[in-house]
Amino acid sequence: MFKGNKALKSLLALALSTVMVLGLTACGDKTAETKPADTSDSQTAEATSEATEAPAEDSNEGPFGIKYAEDQTLRLVYGAEMSTLRTYGGEGTAVSWQGISNCISALVCRDCYGNIQPDMAESWDVSADGSEYTFHLRKDLVWSDVEGNNMGPITSKDFQTAVEYCCNPENGVTDSSLLLLKNYKELIDPENPNKDISTLGFEVIDDYTFKVTLADVIPYFINTFNIFPVPTDYFLEMGEDYGMDNESIYYCGPYIMTTFEPQEQRVYEINPNYWDLDNVHIQKIIMKYNAEAATLAPEMFKRGEIDYADIGTDILDEWMKADDTKDIVIPGLPDTTYMYYYSFCYNPQFDDAYEPDNYMKAINNENFRKSLYWGLDRHKAYLCLDPYNPDQFLTTTVTPRTWCSINGTDYVDLPALKEITNRANYGFDPDKAKEYRDKAKEELEAIGVTFPVKLYMPYNPNTTGWDKEVQVVKQQLEDLLGSDYIECIIEAGPATGFLSEVRRAGKYGFMKLNNGSNEGDPCSWIKAFVDGANWNFMGDVLYEGQLPTVEREGSKSDDNKDLQDLVTEYYGLLDKAKAITVKSQERYDAFAEAEQFLIDHAFVIPYAKDTYGYHVTRTNPFEQITGQDGRYKYMHVLEEPLTNEQYQALYADWQEKQAASLK
Repeated sequence: MFKGNKALKSLLALALSTVMVLGLTACGDKTAETKPADTSDSQTAEATSEATEAPAEDSNEGPFGIKYAEDQTLRLVYGAEMSTLRTYGGEGTAVSWQGISNCISALVCRDCYGNIQPDMAESWDVSADGSEYTFHLRKDLVWSDVEGNNMGPITSKDFQTAVEYCCNPENGVTDSSLLLLKNYKELIDPENPNKDISTLGFEVIDDYTFKVTLADVIPYFINTFNIFPVPTDYFLEMGEDYGMDNESIYYCGPYIMTTFEPQEQRVYEINPNYWDLDNVHIQKIIMKYNAEAATLAPEMFKRGEIDYADIGTDILDEWMKADDTKDIVIPGLPDTTYMYYYSFCYNPQFDDAYEPDNYMKAINNENFRKSLYWGLDRHKAYLCLDPYNPDQFLTTTVTPRTWCSINGTDYVDLPALKEITNRANYGFDPDKAKEYRDKAKEELEAIGVTFPVKLYMPYNPNTTGWDKEVQVVKQQLEDLLGSDYIECIIEAGPATGFLSEVRRAGKYGFMKLNNGSNEGDPCSWIKAFVDGANWNFMGDVLYEGQLPTVEREGSKSDDNKDLQDLVTEYYGLLDKAKAITVKSQERYDAFAEAEQFLIDHAFVIPYAKDTYGYHVTRTNPFEQITGQDGRYKYMHVLEEPLTNEQYQALYADWQEKQAASLK
């Protein structure tokens, strides 16, 4: 079993501190998806930036009074076990990835602000038309075995071996990154007789250079493409036994899993051959298994046995009030891979008792929709989910801040969206809401709409806090706009199958929706609003009939003429934006104009980012690579638990520097 030597420990004691984001929040049950960000618009991308200011060498002090522990051993408890360390042909689960993420490296990674940075690839070139990417590997990359021995260089051939393994349908492996490459879909199609691997969009140029050709030009390709190498000779020799335990795999990441005792413990120690040792500070990670980890972790943290614990909603109030814990409970950073918004259903399939025809006439009226847009108190609603830091998660746009940027400007600050982004109270304006209510009522009464308009609001009883939230929303909207204007009808949906039986079936009138994404491009969040999508069914107003089934049908009628015209115009804006296939100011501006149109016509009401909940930790949650689940490069173990005061100072500092990183 490999042990770090004194020279290595001395080197690590002098290592520079680099502030990184999204720390142990990514280690829970929720799968943290890669957070997107900007990349260089030049045709060659190289390492261009270091992270924030580092302390002087020999210093054990971090920012804002943080002190690093003398013993850089991180102690954790976990409750779900992985069964393999294979990067290909394994489980493909979050548990598996979290277990192996410290042991492997990828072509690119993200810095603390979400910006793409080189990792195993020190640079890459992009063809003028965006269809080809040529990656240049570092020449100091080597494989390590479980004892820390140097097992030889990592070359382009090791990437090729991994790719070709995934191209063989008999191996039962489908890699989402490879789906972007030319002819990959054809090669894995069991019905396709042509299995000529040379037709794949992957070409080895030399030992440290390979080129990929895309099936279609995708401006956000570098944000989503990531493949991992395998040690060619050893991988082929081991066959299906490769990666079945920690001794049957080679390592290329910052750590080696020196101990793997399933359902007992995992131990990680520094990989002495890793290319970037200066930024590996934690010398050992000891993870103990306990099936009741989620329940036991808080008290284990109190006793000093572990360095991180989630604080569940069942004990949050107690911990926020107790003298010995109230100052160390900190919120997780917003999870921008899942976004929430309130929306109407534009092809309602709920019962006649809720008057769907009357409802459709009402939501066809823009002033009616705007009365709810300006009338919803997002802050008050979110207090049901987070009574301590609600504003950290609220948003005024469908696309979250820090998602992507162009030419030094965050997407949400582009001219078309800037006013929306900066709306006071996240868009809540009682006076405007009443003004639009009065206009809507006059217009709707003239065409025979009866009041109050029934808004059917089902909720999932298995989603924590949703029952309280819908009660607050109902009371707040009816108090503001009048129960003679709208009647919010609350009903618990099915405890299982809620998504398929309610949202995807169009059986709601006004409901909180969400969807996730990871493309790191302005197109990421439109999937819920395109023609044929089963979120709010806005495309269905363009078709005759009822809810779409096998044939394309919808709810087109003369009563929906205003909606039809607006949806047609919105889809025209989307088509214009999607037609621009190269990352450019023009593309970003076009998508921003489409999103502005969507919000300003009150098709949706942007609401909130997702949350990772609350936790206590002896790490700095701004010292981890963005989007790398449980990866501990750049991190330190702290002498004392991080305080909420320190967290807030770190977060404010990070926000300022994240904005500056775009310039």
